[in-house]
Amino acid sequence: MALFTSTPKSKLGEKVLLLNLDDSDDDVSSGYDSPVYVSDENQEKKKAVTAKMVDDLSDDSDFSSDDVDDDSSDDDSDDLDDMDDIQSTDDSMKVTKIQAVVDNIRYILSMPDLCDVMFLVGPQRIPVYGLKSILGIRSRVFCDMFVKQSRECMNNKKKMKKSKDEKKTESSTKTTIIIDSYDIEVFRLFLLFLHCGSVTMDASTIVGLLCCAVEFDIADLKRACFEFVGTCLSSASTKTVLKETLCYDDHSAAQELRHIVLGQQKKTRLQNRQSSQFRQSPIGKETEV
Repeated sequence: MALFTSTPKSKLGEKVLLLNLDDSDDDVSSGYDSPVYVSDENQEKKKAVTAKMVDDLSDDSDFSSDDVDDDSSDDDSDDLDDMDDIQSTDDSMKVTKIQAVVDNIRYILSMPDLCDVMFLVGPQRIPVYGLKSILGIRSRVFCDMFVKQSRECMNNKKKMKKSKDEKKTESSTKTTIIIDSYDIEVFRLFLLFLHCGSVTMDASTIVGLLCCAVEFDIADLKRACFEFVGTCLSSASTKTVLKETLCYDDHSAAQELRHIVLGQQKKTRLQNRQSSQFRQSPIGKETEV
């Protein structure tokens, strides 16, 4: 912070009158000592010293402000580096940070108190939580399910007279849906895909995820599951997939998937048999030579 001092122009040409407090020659004083006049030369020296102090303070202030500006600009650049996408034009800039939103949703799903729907999955009724607003947008089946339960709840309120305590309990209760036909890990992955848009599938979860995608009408997940079977399925994992299709035998999607996998196995065996016969034939031996 810079310090500034000023002297009125009317005083610059005059002598400054000061009281002399150092004269102690007389033991008795009249209470008023004779004035001492300060010359213009001394006044100019004092002005020069004051001006130098002001310059020094100004230099320090400028230096510290530059440091602050540099630090803040570095922080701003770090924040921009964390952005997923930045598109700028002459007079506007679009900033996208999807990963932050995904991380926030994951955190909400880990906090049951922040969720408004609870799924009781499997024979053990293990709770898995979600957000009705997201699930209803992603799946028309979920949307119809939530609307139906909401209307039934409203009708029950009209028919029955409840006490205040019962009303408080009812208002704090989440929407509860029982899911019997899915493995807990598979259904958790399915809900995570609906909320966050990504999922990691393998041979042990592909069948269950496909059945979920078909039952709840998730076209992009269904397409990804069939693509996994066509491109990523190895001979070792084929046995696991066929075993899982038996666990979901009551789902038409599992039956369809089993036929596809069996057809691929049959086609592979036929190709291996033809190549083996070709090698054993005289033409095949000549070709090898």
